[in-house]
Amino acid sequence: MANCSDTFISFSTNISLTKTAIRNLRAARSAIKRKIIQYFSESIKPLQFEFFGQGSFTFGTIIRPLNGEYDIDICIYIKNQSRWRNDWPTAESVSERIKSALIGHTSYNPINKRKCVRIIYKPTQASNNLSYHVDLPIYIRYNNFFGEQITRIGVNGPVQWSQKSNPKGLTNWFITQCLTNKSDKEQLIRLVKYVKAWKDFKSEGIKFPSGIALTVLMAENYYPHFHDNIAFKETIRKSYSKLFMWYDLFGMKNIYNPVLPDSILTENLSKKQKEYFRHCFEQLVDDAKIAIDEPDKSKSLQLWQRHLGNRFT
Repeated sequence: MANCSDTFISFSTNISLTKTAIRNLRAARSAIKRKIIQYFSESIKPLQFEFFGQGSFTFGTIIRPLNGEYDIDICIYIKNQSRWRNDWPTAESVSERIKSALIGHTSYNPINKRKCVRIIYKPTQASNNLSYHVDLPIYIRYNNFFGEQITRIGVNGPVQWSQKSNPKGLTNWFITQCLTNKSDKEQLIRLVKYVKAWKDFKSEGIKFPSGIALTVLMAENYYPHFHDNIAFKETIRKSYSKLFMWYDLFGMKNIYNPVLPDSILTENLSKKQKEYFRHCFEQLVDDAKIAIDEPDKSKSLQLWQRHLGNRFT
């Protein structure tokens, strides 16, 4: 059996952001927060905010994409709101004010999307860095009549604040999953990076499950092992079995948000997209088993590279 764990560790470095990029993202995050706080402190109708990171940058699972932009998320919580919805500002009014606070922050005007305000950063021509954007989803937090703290995401349009959300809970859940491997608390983070890099390499423009859906899938089926190649192979094997057992009868199973069980993370995938994802995932799982059993390391590496791309070196 060839041990390719050292190559997987190198692969993790190859697909991860550089320390400089991470510093730049943190600086961008801090600058955005300062602008929003300043804008609302000078406003006739001030709002009290709390900021919280969510998604891959906060999880540590962000990767450099082969093409296009990468992104980070900053949750904006509106605090101290009444339990009476008629007292709340509309989602549109808050997002428009957030957008106004950030006009001129970069050379591109902020975009008011359905569920967030987006700030776009483009590198200078002399830089080799990829572009990135910062998404600012807006949440309202209040205590209901039973004293429970509820968080809802703002959605432009008729939905408004109807959708429950729990980004803090999801972050804490993922951290707990990482801690199940007491000897290597970073391993699950690396495994998620591997599967996201596989998606980036193999999806070929066809929609796969989102990064957060794949993160939840890997975390729910995590198989810790001293060697990353074996941990990855067993985790994707368990993940595939969970999604596609009885596929011919029932189709692909859904991936649910573990802290909001009614929230389906794969609901927007079409039947054709699910079938293509299943086909690619099945090939990955099958070749992973062969690669693990292969005694010749060079042949094993070739099998892995077929699915993970040229960055797997």
